Amino acid sequence: MKKKIIGIFGLSLLVIFAVELALIVDGYPPFIWIGSFMSIPSFLIVVAFSGLTYVKKDKYDFYELGAVFKQDMILGGWIGTIIGMILMINFANNDIASNFGVLLRGLASAMVTLIYGYMIGNIVESCWPEKTL
Repeated sequence: MKKKIIGIFGLSLLVIFAVELALIVDGYPPFIWIGSFMSIPSFLIVVAFSGLTYVKKDKYDFYELGAVFKQDMILGGWIGTIIGMILMINFANNDIASNFGVLLRGLASAMVTLIYGYMIGNIVESCWPEKTL
C-alpha cells in the first residue's frame, strides 16, 4: 500500500510541476491555473457514474470491480464533457464569431470532467485489492 500512495503522490506532483513549469516558461504567475481545474459539478458527474459499478457488482468478482470502476469513471468523464459542450453551445449567444474566446474557455471547462474521470478512475483501479488465492 505504501508503494501505491507514493506512486499516486508522485503522479500528482509531477503533473502539477509539469503544468506549472510550462506556464512559468510562458511568463504566467505561479499557480494561477489551479482554479481552472476545480469544478464541483464536474467531480459530481464523474463520481455519480460509480453508481453503475454498484449496479454491475453482482456480475463480477470483487477484485475485478476496480477495472469496472475505472471504465465507469472514464465514461462519466466523457458524458460530463458532452453535457458541458451541449450546455456551452445552447447558452452561447447567437453571434459565435464574436464569442469565440468564450466558447474556447467553455470547451476547456467542459473537458475538466475528462481529467477527473481518467485520473480518479486510474487511481482507484491502482489501489483496488488484487485477487487473493
